Amino acid sequence: MTSHRSASNRDSLYAAGETSVRRSGILQSWLMPLLVSGISLSYAFLDWNIYREKFFAHPDGWMLYFSGQIDAPWQYRIGVWEVVKWLHRWFHFKAYDALTLIDVLCLALSLWLVLRVLRNFEAYKIASPLTQWLTTAGVLFLAEYYLVWGHWFQTEDTLPSILFVTLSVALACGEIVRSRVLACLLLVCLGGIQGFIRADVAVVLHTGFFLAVLFNGKAVPLGRGWQTATSLLAALAAGCVQLYLMLVRFPNARYGPEGVFQLMNNLKPEMWATMLLATLPFWLLLGLIASKRYRPDAVMAMILTSSLLYFPLWATVGLLDEVRIFLPFAFALMPATVWALIGLMPQSSSEN
Repeated sequence: MTSHRSASNRDSLYAAGETSVRRSGILQSWLMPLLVSGISLSYAFLDWNIYREKFFAHPDGWMLYFSGQIDAPWQYRIGVWEVVKWLHRWFHFKAYDALTLIDVLCLALSLWLVLRVLRNFEAYKIASPLTQWLTTAGVLFLAEYYLVWGHWFQTEDTLPSILFVTLSVALACGEIVRSRVLACLLLVCLGGIQGFIRADVAVVLHTGFFLAVLFNGKAVPLGRGWQTATSLLAALAAGCVQLYLMLVRFPNARYGPEGVFQLMNNLKPEMWATMLLATLPFWLLLGLIASKRYRPDAVMAMILTSSLLYFPLWATVGLLDEVRIFLPFAFALMPATVWALIGLMPQSSSEN
């Protein structure tokens, strides 16, 4: 009788757990799109006003990008403006409407990709529904935290660059494309496209991927040989596009009076204070990894390597208080950041 009763209790608990997981999945299937849409559209509310003010006095000022009359490096970031020109020609969109639409779509896709990467974590798959909900909520919270800084010195290349990095990470995970050949081909093509938006992001991203695979013995989803070759080609594609823009298409573009290097400006305390506040989750992640309280998987180690390579570049040729520069890497690291923080909770540690 006791044995029969304990087996019955186990069956009841198992059935209850299955029902809970099923309900959680149904809830996420309709709630997540609503949350992603809400965050993306809320970003657009201020986004549209900033772009509108930018072109209020000179509605056609954006066309200067096609005649080589913009200071470098902005002159070389022509990719988004090509899309704006296409939307203007075929749908008669104003520049600020087109830029807002681009940002909303890029943000929505980026959030969806980040959540897909999170759900691909092995620890997430075996976690309880409560822990899954906590990590999902944590990613969305971090997204809102970082996006506040996206409007700080806002530029049109930030959200497309975030999409590029998150899409590259999702492809490297083997999450959205199962064919290894197709995933590698897409990574190379994306690198070339990003060269027209912000080539430095693509070059550093894939340099980090290459070095992480080369010096880390962990297996990677696409295979070590495939990943290293793909990253080399993607970085080369972005670099070649940058050279084409500098030497062929806009050979007369010159940097403004501030010059190329910003290292002296970045030594000011207010620069470091702004940067540290805006990227606090990133530093928490580094601290947990350094203390060996969290170990990133192979793909998160790749993007982490890229972010560590990008930071000194940002501090040298970019202004540290323009945190939007670093957001593509911080955004892609949100799943690892949240999971590292969730791992500090006793119930999560016991589960995993």
